[in-house]
Amino acid sequence: MPSSDQPTVTKRDSAAILVASACAAVSALLATWFANRYLAPSEVTEFLLFWSVQFGVFGIVAGIQQEVTRAVGAARLDRNSTGAPIVFAAATVGGLCALATVATSPLWAKATVPSNTAISVALLALGVGLYAFHSALSGAAAGSQRWFLFSVFGGGEALWRLAAMAAVSLISASLLGLEAAAISPILLWLVLALLDPGTRTIIRSRADVSYGRLMRNVFMAMGSSTASAVLMTGFPVLLNASEKASPGSYTFVVMGALILAVSICRSPIMIPLQAFQGVAIAAFLRQRHRPIAAFARPAAALLGVGAAGAVAAFFLGPWLFLLIYPPKTGAESAYASVASGPVLAALTFGSAIMALLVLSGTAVLALDLHRTYLAGWVVAAAVTTALLFFLPLGIIPKVLVALYCGPAVGFLTHLFAMKRSAGRFRARVAEAI
Repeated sequence: MPSSDQPTVTKRDSAAILVASACAAVSALLATWFANRYLAPSEVTEFLLFWSVQFGVFGIVAGIQQEVTRAVGAARLDRNSTGAPIVFAAATVGGLCALATVATSPLWAKATVPSNTAISVALLALGVGLYAFHSALSGAAAGSQRWFLFSVFGGGEALWRLAAMAAVSLISASLLGLEAAAISPILLWLVLALLDPGTRTIIRSRADVSYGRLMRNVFMAMGSSTASAVLMTGFPVLLNASEKASPGSYTFVVMGALILAVSICRSPIMIPLQAFQGVAIAAFLRQRHRPIAAFARPAAALLGVGAAGAVAAFFLGPWLFLLIYPPKTGAESAYASVASGPVLAALTFGSAIMALLVLSGTAVLALDLHRTYLAGWVVAAAVTTALLFFLPLGIIPKVLVALYCGPAVGFLTHLFAMKRSAGRFRARVAEAI
């Protein structure tokens, strides 16, 4: 049992996490603005595809953060300092993922980053290799209840990326320069390790289990994060693969505008929700006897926010989108096809459906239903992918259908598991009486 003196998430901690999530949201918005402002239309799309691959592989590696949070937290509560050092897990994951990035690059790199293929792949491999340490140390900070340091890892990464991209844009904007700037925050953990004793302390953190068991848990967590990365950060790469549009074509430019629209419509709901996932899991843990009831209120709030956002996007979205992302000469028609009230409203409410999938995932994790958690994300990713490749519609309606149907099926998978879990709990109570 956890000790009674275990620190909780205070208002100050929550504020720090919220500020970090706000930094991430602003950084993502301004990063795409810099790309749209300083690059040619076809280069904008290529940068967004690089951005998608980067955060797709980062999203996969981020699975280590969840398991390290659990492992370090459990070791701390049990006063167990004999488990595997978490840096061993980070080195293993980083090395394997860097090798996988290079090994698989012939399958995707030329179509995704055609302008500077070899250098872009090298940047991504180096990035994912070092990001494993960043993610593991962020998890160790959370497991150690060092919420301010946890927030520094998240917010500091976003602010570093924003500053680097601003500097490159203002000094000598280029596609390769912006790609390097987007990758550069992977060095944050090294800087913190040199300057901050607290970071050096968590680098020495150990798990509650052996190296072999820790790696099995990490790879299972990465399986779930792979499926979620396909749906969220990796979605533009899937879209590009399904369209096979040549660089510079009208469809290619429309795809760039659509990727920007999906990103800006998702961020207000998804970034804060992801930042507070650990807090949500803790809340669901206290209500495992009534998972549906515990889930209903925040789910209704998400749908309400999504509906309100959709109304605002319908009336204000086209003006705001074109203000933030003014199209270059020759791209006006492509951007106008995306910057319409109905399209932006549909994308905004669709983000609430995605948020339901994320929230229901935290609920089933709290119920210790790891396989169901994985199944929901895998089903959602599979349905979305199938619709993108086989639905005989234009690019915009096809994206809308895929972004609604895939997450909805995954959410229903989680919801069904929650209902079954509640039924089993009631049956055990009845037997006990």
